[in-house]
Amino acid sequence: MKLNNLLVMTIIISSLFCITTFSVEAADETISDGMGDVSSIDFITGETIVVNTHPDINVDNLDLVQATYTQQGTKATISLQVKGNIENRGELLNWYNEDILTSLDTAYYEFQLFTSEQNYIVTYCNETGMQEINGEQINLTSSDFFVVGSTLTISFTLTSVNETYSNLSITSYFIKGNFLEAANSEDMNIVLLSDVAPNPPLALIEAIAESNLGAIGENIQFNATVEPLTGQPPYTYHWDFGDKSSSTQLNPMHSYAKAGVFIYSFTVTDNAGATANLSGNITISGESGDGGTKDNPMILFLAILLIIIVIGVVVIVWIIRRR
Repeated sequence: MKLNNLLVMTIIISSLFCITTFSVEAADETISDGMGDVSSIDFITGETIVVNTHPDINVDNLDLVQATYTQQGTKATISLQVKGNIENRGELLNWYNEDILTSLDTAYYEFQLFTSEQNYIVTYCNETGMQEINGEQINLTSSDFFVVGSTLTISFTLTSVNETYSNLSITSYFIKGNFLEAANSEDMNIVLLSDVAPNPPLALIEAIAESNLGAIGENIQFNATVEPLTGQPPYTYHWDFGDKSSSTQLNPMHSYAKAGVFIYSFTVTDNAGATANLSGNITISGESGDGGTKDNPMILFLAILLIIIVIGVVVIVWIIRRR
């Protein structure tokens, strides 16, 4: 279970980093985002749920409204607006600093800018900023950014005056908990809230049966993971197990009453009506899941019949010998 928790946590974190590399060609230099779509991501199940309130933070402070981009020579400026106020809390994440990972309580805003020549990642957290280009990190100074209520403005230097704007993606995060403890615990008590603009297309990471082999009557775990913050959450789910049975749970249990090869499928639908699906197959054998006969009425009937026949034969032999 601990290894599974760590694996799920790694998948989710990796997918979030992948989201920041998604981009959509923009017609102009402004990105807008629908309000009310801040999501909570469950590290155990992988489920993404839209939240309007949370005890640890004012959700409006993460709810992205729009971002604009301007450029003068090699100076690029991005201005971000949220529904509430820019949250100043914690410090920039450092995955090599155990002190940070054991007491996370951090909100930060990340921009990924694509130009005609480069890809820039710019991060702001609690009056500190960092620019990353080609793997090199550059600390920004206090003169490079300022916050006024709901708006964060941050400036940085491009590598060439000839670069032109291509597209931009923005993400807000709030992370709270002990990552090192969670990775070795049955209870992964990590809070992760986030919003992204523009929303990448709805996508699935996986939709699988715990095993592709099973038996009649055996409870089989089915698991699906939606790539966090893709599409327009909240989502609805539909499993078709291939035996005329279905489920609307994200991670259901199911048992088959007949032997055979069944094709199962999983479909996720977002709030805008977009769908994504995956399928697989599972082979069910005629033996019961517990290795016994109690879950198979025919086998049970034949066993009882055999016992009756044996007893009858013994009684007849005994009667014959008595004569």
